[in-house]
Amino acid sequence: MSDPRSAVIGKRLSGIGHVVAFLSAKGGVGKTFCAVCSSLALARAGRRVGILDLDFQGASAHIFLGIQPHLPEEEEGILPLDGPEGVRFMSVAAFTGERALPLRGEETSDAILELFAVVRWGQLDYLLIDMPPGIGEEALDIARLVPRLEALVVSTTSLVSISVVERLLTLLKEVHVPVTGILANMVRGDGRSVADMAARHGVPFAGDVPFDPEVERAIGSSGQLAGLAASAALDRALAAAGYR
Repeated sequence: MSDPRSAVIGKRLSGIGHVVAFLSAKGGVGKTFCAVCSSLALARAGRRVGILDLDFQGASAHIFLGIQPHLPEEEEGILPLDGPEGVRFMSVAAFTGERALPLRGEETSDAILELFAVVRWGQLDYLLIDMPPGIGEEALDIARLVPRLEALVVSTTSLVSISVVERLLTLLKEVHVPVTGILANMVRGDGRSVADMAARHGVPFAGDVPFDPEVERAIGSSGQLAGLAASAALDRALAAAGYR
């Protein structure tokens, strides 16, 4: 028997122009920073933006945004929390706070299905999804559940990161999720190795985001995040990926 929640998801997302998953095949590549700063940049450009943190074990987008997690309001579903710059926000942290949420197998899939079915995003130009690292059930679940899903892939220039991202790109092709761009993040020098990888797979290279030692100090302040050199480079990369 099919889960009735699956039929609701299309309705919940029907008012959204683009649903963009920020994906990385490894942890520690700055994916959450890229997702959060992209949401703020798009909002400052006048776009209606939401961000969904799907990293159940390591939810941290709220920390970057300076949001204190709290239970959301309910109105024929769940309403997103209000974030800076008008960004709408949802995360498992709204329900668990800073407590760990140990989930296994079907429990993870069920939690993803529930979030997509109950959250009322309303009319948005962009819904950005901060995905957990790796190539696992979460990536397969949203590829199956979310209509018109697009992917922005984040990598560093590390050979290890590139090797694993190559596998991720193969998977995304197999499940028919279009990649709108690959970001080279925390670059020292240039991101040529990431650009070469993008070319090998026939996907757009969105550009370099330089390593920025000021990121840690800016966490929790949308204004300080906007002033970073890394954020300016990310803004240019968004334009290159077609998101403006």
